[in-house]
Amino acid sequence: MNVERLHAIALALQDDYETTKIVERLKALVTSLHNQINNPSDPSFQQVVATNLESLRDALSSSAVSAFPPTWKQVLKEIGAEDLSGEALEIQIEEIFSRNQITLAVAHRELNELLTNLKSIATSIDEIVSAFHELGIGAEDLNTGECELGVLVPRNFVENRLDNFSKELRELNQIFGVFSELAIGNRPGFQIRTIASTDLSIFLDTAPAVGACVAIAMERIIAIYQKLLEIKKLQGELAKQGLEKKNMQGIEDHANKAIEKEIESVVKDLVKEYRPGSQKERTEELSIELKFALKKIANRIDRGFNIEIRMGEPAKDDDDNEIEEESAENKRYRDRIESATSRMQFIRVDGEPILSLPEQKRDSEQPVALAKNPKKRAAAKTIPPAS
Repeated sequence: MNVERLHAIALALQDDYETTKIVERLKALVTSLHNQINNPSDPSFQQVVATNLESLRDALSSSAVSAFPPTWKQVLKEIGAEDLSGEALEIQIEEIFSRNQITLAVAHRELNELLTNLKSIATSIDEIVSAFHELGIGAEDLNTGECELGVLVPRNFVENRLDNFSKELRELNQIFGVFSELAIGNRPGFQIRTIASTDLSIFLDTAPAVGACVAIAMERIIAIYQKLLEIKKLQGELAKQGLEKKNMQGIEDHANKAIEKEIESVVKDLVKEYRPGSQKERTEELSIELKFALKKIANRIDRGFNIEIRMGEPAKDDDDNEIEEESAENKRYRDRIESATSRMQFIRVDGEPILSLPEQKRDSEQPVALAKNPKKRAAAKTIPPAS
């Protein structure tokens, strides 16, 4: 885990706790529930519990943590804060009340335990931020106009091998190179900002226009993939019941066709937006490359990859006034990135892959699907980028 990135995440979590007053609101709920238990005949205490619960729900629903990028959420999981912030905390509280509508004493005990854990995490975050400050360790953040593209690569996808990881990095460079040419007209390559090793995560500098283009595509692909997660869950349950894989081929065919249909739509929309009136022949070539790049992304999401895009906001003073002016163009790109990424959930993938979309063409022009065996994947041939 990168220390500067951990510092940035800790600052963001600390700010969220301070803004939403989660610790104070949960403490008020625990106290009011205790009063209701001790005074069951007084309806006013029940009303206070309802008011405090609604206040807590509102605060958690507005928490910035729910919109954290995938790799940030992965860090929250590693430090034990994943279930003690944002939507995850709200779900826990709702479940406690749902299970204990009659046994309020049990609900109080469970909420009190949750409050203890939350206080512990909040205190630890404060101590981390203070220690980083004392040690002079900066927070890795983005300046105004800077854009970052992050990819979380599951270790099992590359069999935890350096040679396979290096091949995958070349593949990612090619995938995002397509978006670069589409958005800015060329493929200058990507500068590495950070590499993290807990899960293999790489963060790249990119142009805001490229980041916005990737974000728009990712939002669409993830939206359709999330609809297929129930199908994937069903496939896993059928496998547990002993149904052979060959008898589930129809399920996978349906999933592949649904994704391919959406990819065709995404390609048309992106080309229409980013290359209106461009040279027809090159636009057609780029459309083909983009289609296969999106198929590669979809296959990788199905295998546990997560992709995120962030863009730096204008710095502000203590009165919330912008210190550095942001260009209208960058603001437009940032708005599009934030709008798209707010709907890009962190996807945890369980079970066998359900997608096997054709990713490339051999010399015979026959599409080749991404092999589910990592060794076969490593031997796959790629399309060279068009000049």
